[in-house]
Amino acid sequence: MSFATVRVTAAAALAGALVVGGLVVTPPARAAIAGSRITTPADPSFFIADENAGTQTFAIAGTTTGGNPASNRVDINCYSDGSSVTVAKSVSLKPDGSFSLPKANLNNPLDLTCRLRAVPAGTSPSNLTPFSGPVIGVGERDLSKVSGGQNNGKTYDYYLDAQQQAAAFDYTSLGGCGLQDGYLYDATYTLTTTTFFCNAGLPGPAGSTAPTRSDVQVDGANAYPPYQAFFVNANAGGFPALTETYTIDQATGNVVIHEADPLVKCTDPAYPPNTTGCATFVATGVTDNRTITQDHNGHVSWITDSFTSTDGKAHAIDLLWDNNQQFWGNSGNSAQVEYEFPGESAFSTHVAGNTVGLPSTPGAIFVRMHGAPDGDTATGRGAIVYDRPATAAAFTFVQSFDSEFTLHQTGTVPAGGSTRFRFAYVQDYQSVNVASMAQEASTAFLEQIAVSRSGTGQGTVRSAPDGIACGKACTHGYAYGTSVNLTAKAANGSKFAGWSGACTGTQSCAVTTVDNVAGNAKFALKPCIVPNVVGKTLKAAKLAIKKALCSVGKIRVASSKVKKGHVISQRPRHGRRVKQLTRIGLLVSTG
Repeated sequence: MSFATVRVTAAAALAGALVVGGLVVTPPARAAIAGSRITTPADPSFFIADENAGTQTFAIAGTTTGGNPASNRVDINCYSDGSSVTVAKSVSLKPDGSFSLPKANLNNPLDLTCRLRAVPAGTSPSNLTPFSGPVIGVGERDLSKVSGGQNNGKTYDYYLDAQQQAAAFDYTSLGGCGLQDGYLYDATYTLTTTTFFCNAGLPGPAGSTAPTRSDVQVDGANAYPPYQAFFVNANAGGFPALTETYTIDQATGNVVIHEADPLVKCTDPAYPPNTTGCATFVATGVTDNRTITQDHNGHVSWITDSFTSTDGKAHAIDLLWDNNQQFWGNSGNSAQVEYEFPGESAFSTHVAGNTVGLPSTPGAIFVRMHGAPDGDTATGRGAIVYDRPATAAAFTFVQSFDSEFTLHQTGTVPAGGSTRFRFAYVQDYQSVNVASMAQEASTAFLEQIAVSRSGTGQGTVRSAPDGIACGKACTHGYAYGTSVNLTAKAANGSKFAGWSGACTGTQSCAVTTVDNVAGNAKFALKPCIVPNVVGKTLKAAKLAIKKALCSVGKIRVASSKVKKGHVISQRPRHGRRVKQLTRIGLLVSTG
């Protein structure tokens, strides 16, 4: 046997055994990681993977117990609905068993709510309890831009998915779906049902078989947000560009989106529009400034549209808000979606062509799947709350895929000002929770009248209908369009000096609640007209001075032919107009 052969044989033997004190000892098997804890990010944490940014990353760090840091590694997975997605594979450990990943890819757990865990690399533990970590929600944002032509690079739409722990929504622009989807999650973060499907948008008559108008009209003319303008003629002159920004609270997942949609019309008013009639878009003088706020752990989406005059002129707007409901998950039949509209006392299903007349007040539309038990995770329940009157809900499309109706509203944009429309979309498994959140939205949508008081005087302000009794209750909410009469009443010794703010003049003030308003009632002290008390008894003089709203000053006495106890003279003299409670000095006869 050659020396080289002996050396190889010996090396192989040493690889499997150790010689200690003349004994051959086989080393123990390599220890496995027994547990782990992810400490960064915090529990819970929420992110948006902004696909228009340079990178989409987040930091992960944690510790492990057991194992051999020099040879063990971990996979970082995100677990939901009984499965997982891999965020990072084969992450090495530091000598103390900790690990750190400064730039994990957000796109791996995209559009998910799940729990991060670090497990031994290459394994799928049946018991995940020893491997703890935070819940994370990862949404996404994308912008859609015109490609090529004179409008190259102009934004016309966006997509934003906002994940929270119990539910989620995703959104596109006003001219697209608006609120595109609503999602409900069970305790394992499994997506069980899609609730709303395309809501609070003005996308055009998608469900109508014979459209005669656009979903938004300005001054009677068919108008188009940027998304619709893109499909009419992306290369037209005067093409409107959309702007959109967002913020996210990483600790709660609450998201705020700001969107601006200039509304344009075609030179040819014919409908439907075409590239010839829309070779150039014309500004309508109105821009919709939309704010979306998502909160309540994903259960509520608040949408506020402020239609604003951009040309200093007043404009009439006519709106057909698109609302589509699905309320099923892996399978279902949206033709069985049923509604309880304001003024109704029971739920009912509808077919295309049905029109529901609505009360002349704001309200809430409750939604559920016919026959589904309360709390059913496969369907869920919802509500659409609106803040100002709608004339009708017209069903345009009802099939197994979804149930669609338009909500008709009108308004006037004041010259140089704006008018707003607000919606809240509520989703949950339990009807009691839907009802509670819908009531919260209805209360939040009340138009607030706030009264303040000023001046040196005292007084009260009351309202009809009741609600304001100021000094105690100086703010109250009323439904949109309510006529409220405010009356100011001065206290004794005071006078009402007039209104400022939402009210003017010195008479009762009538306010119609089309927005939050504030008014101030000024009260002043009445002056004292100094009375003539000369010749009166001291007692009578004091009463006259008090009644005149002055006060008795220094009393002096002097011998006089005037009857004893009567006033000889006074200062200041009678007839003078002085401040309330001015002291009147008296000289009284001793006889």
